[in-house]
Amino acid sequence: SRYPFTSQDPQDEAERKEQRLAIIADHLGFSWAELARELDFSEERINLIRIENPNSLQDQSHALLKLWTEREGVYATETTLIKKLTKINRMDIVHLIETKIINRPLSMSDFGDSLTECEQAEPDF
Repeated sequence: SRYPFTSQDPQDEAERKEQRLAIIADHLGFSWAELARELDFSEERINLIRIENPNSLQDQSHALLKLWTEREGVYATETTLIKKLTKINRMDIVHLIETKIINRPLSMSDFGDSLTECEQAEPDF
């Protein structure tokens, strides 16, 4: 059942988490494997992610974060990610998370353009 009066709908929260993970994945680049090691993924698993997602680093990063959230469940927290990102010297991503993301709901189009409102609005015709 939905609680219309709570400020954070669990579904919204889940969506926001997805978006935050997507942003992290988009920025990780080559660091994804380093992050994977910090998150206790074995070299075999890391190589498997590479093989299963041969097209781009972004795909590999997304796959890693998806596997990690599935493995950790409720323990897959931003705090953990922030700690690990700090450890691998990706303060740029930590800064992104802290400034852009935690404070407000984020849409993927916040990166590069400001079409957010237009995209969400229903067309008039």
